[in-house]
Amino acid sequence: MRPSKISREELLQRCANTFKRLGYHGTTMDELSTACGLTKASFYHHYPNKDALLKDVLGWTHQRLKEVLFSLAYDHAIAPELRLENMGRKAKKLFQDDSIGCLMGVVAVDASYGRKELMEPIRAFLDDWIAAFSQLFEARDFSDAEQQAKQLVADFEGAILLARIYNDPSYIDRVTLRAVERLKPAS
Repeated sequence: MRPSKISREELLQRCANTFKRLGYHGTTMDELSTACGLTKASFYHHYPNKDALLKDVLGWTHQRLKEVLFSLAYDHAIAPELRLENMGRKAKKLFQDDSIGCLMGVVAVDASYGRKELMEPIRAFLDDWIAAFSQLFEARDFSDAEQQAKQLVADFEGAILLARIYNDPSYIDRVTLRAVERLKPAS
């Protein structure tokens, strides 16, 4: 028997997993309602269509990552390279975990050809990730802190993809280690 209620958090979590697993085009409202243990009619009560739901899922995912990952960059009581190590460990756990994984990347690739409006929340997510990494490079007086941060986000996104394809999280570890070495003060 299907539950008649599901918390918003649980609904968004299950939908994020479904979008990540099946992509934007492969995910149907039937798949989403089944993943949430709701009837399709009950599901439409919460969301009128897939795009409205996906925007909410992307916003929720972004907010969670701001709170549990990006916020680590702003702890000025810790040296920048240690903040980055903490972020790398947390990113590895989050992006290998089915709860969040590489949802933004999956949606960006899958939806970019027909759903340009979905790129806005993904760009906002990437901008916040870049801003977090910029904090670390600025703390070490890099004149090109933003460019370094953009490259690090690109490196992480590539490492996340390779880690999932090859089931080898060491790609994420190597990106973290290279960036930490870059951040260490000159001896």
